[in-house]
Amino acid sequence: MSSLKGVLVTTASHPVVKAARKRADELRFRLWQARLAEEPVLERPIFMIGAPRSGTSVAVSLFAMHPWVANRTEAGLLWDPAHFFDPEADHYWGPDRVTEQDARRLHAWFEFYRQKGRKKRLINKHPRNSVRIEYIRKIFPDAFFIHVIRDGRAVASSIVNRTRKEPYRHSIPFGNFCRPPGWRELLRDDPYEQAALQWREIVRYVLARRHELGDRYHEFKYEEMCARPREILAAAFEFSELPVSEEVLLQLPHSLPNMNHKYEEQLSPDRIRAVTRVQGELLQELGYHV
Repeated sequence: MSSLKGVLVTTASHPVVKAARKRADELRFRLWQARLAEEPVLERPIFMIGAPRSGTSVAVSLFAMHPWVANRTEAGLLWDPAHFFDPEADHYWGPDRVTEQDARRLHAWFEFYRQKGRKKRLINKHPRNSVRIEYIRKIFPDAFFIHVIRDGRAVASSIVNRTRKEPYRHSIPFGNFCRPPGWRELLRDDPYEQAALQWREIVRYVLARRHELGDRYHEFKYEEMCARPREILAAAFEFSELPVSEEVLLQLPHSLPNMNHKYEEQLSPDRIRAVTRVQGELLQELGYHV
């Protein structure tokens, strides 16, 4: 059974299969759109944000176990069809960048996915949206934002490891992961220092907007989610105005493996100290031991 599962996963991720699914989705979307009497509007979307490699993929998978939630994760080419792979593109987008065409496209596609899933709400996880909060709010003024925070030392180590494993990332600044505002000034020869700065600036950007987001902003730590996923996700559901029941929570695991130990095992003490020097002030502000 396990070998069959592996074959199915491999087949599902094959480029030809993915391209065929994309074409089928586009056809369904066009047929759905042609039947509409007016422009579709996605109401009260939920956006999960956080620096890359912060555990947002695990978090959104757990969140999407709620029966009301449709999960359209990433959707990088939907957000940025022209420049997603552009090595010189800025990932920070302000509200001035919003066009009527962008707003219509995003509302239409995300509402299509919500209806396709036959769910009441939609969540999208995309780390680049961590530096696009004002842009998103102009398009979706009733949006909810959930910020996942992870120890920056573990994040920096994971970013470097993933970049090394995937050759296409080698020639793209910041490995084509989210580039913070002013990213050109953060480029470094040392990949760990650069990743440490990347985490620091992305998280700082989000935290600076907590006040203006008010009750539309919620945060939790990756480490807390690993230790108490039911408690942490229950709070996230309540924040998002989703009903919380014992039945929903019992679907979630009691705990999750915390992978932060990897950076302590893989990085030398000198390397850890160097990364901590870059991130130390923010790590302490967030309650991490330095």
